[in-house]
Amino acid sequence: MSRDSKPTPTPETAEEPREIERWMYQFTAQLAHDMRAPMGAIFMWAHVLRASENGDLGAAIDAIETSARQQSRMLGDLVDMARAVVGRLPLDRGAVDLRLLAQAAVDEKAKDASVRRVVVDAPRDPPSAGALVIRADPKRVQQALACVIIHAIATTPAGGRVELRLSRQGDQAEVRVRMPVGGLAAEAVADLFTPYRAVGLDLTSARPDFGMGLSFARSVARLHGGSLEVENEGPAAPFTLVFRLPLVPNS
Repeated sequence: MSRDSKPTPTPETAEEPREIERWMYQFTAQLAHDMRAPMGAIFMWAHVLRASENGDLGAAIDAIETSARQQSRMLGDLVDMARAVVGRLPLDRGAVDLRLLAQAAVDEKAKDASVRRVVVDAPRDPPSAGALVIRADPKRVQQALACVIIHAIATTPAGGRVELRLSRQGDQAEVRVRMPVGGLAAEAVADLFTPYRAVGLDLTSARPDFGMGLSFARSVARLHGGSLEVENEGPAAPFTLVFRLPLVPNS
């Protein structure tokens, strides 16, 4: 074989670029879909503003500002998630009780749970309970936990219950989020952490985390020296997302 000749691709190596290409098309299509809603609202209210003399002026301006803020927030979240996945997310670390961040994440997603008629069973520990002190960026860890919780809410049928438990396991703090839905096939576990590849993905509905939520959460955990894993008991049993971070020594 000459130095200029190229090896003949095998079926496996030929399939890999096609899979990446399919994923990129899927990601681009979903991103365009998610961004279309706030942009459409801006155009609609701009039209109302142009056609109205003064009656809807205040409502139009408020709607435009709300949609613009929503789009700006979506773009900011997308940048954060991309930085986390490649390990370049800036972190402002400090000592913080993981219990407080978990409670804040549950509160943040309470409206989503109510809309979907899902109960998030997350006990609120009194201040006297044993603290789970970690050294972390509280904003990023709360973001990551919120991503785990919203995934659980989104995949739980109406009327279902998501269980969230915190505990100390050796030198780590652990957050366990258990979903009542049936477990996953082995090949589907990896897809949980691949953007827009999660089981049951609906490309017709907007996703506030751009389909990158669990990938972002796992990246944040790893940047803090922790992990996000799946405990899967098989296709017929519920499965659990387990978020772990190292505790501050002697805390």
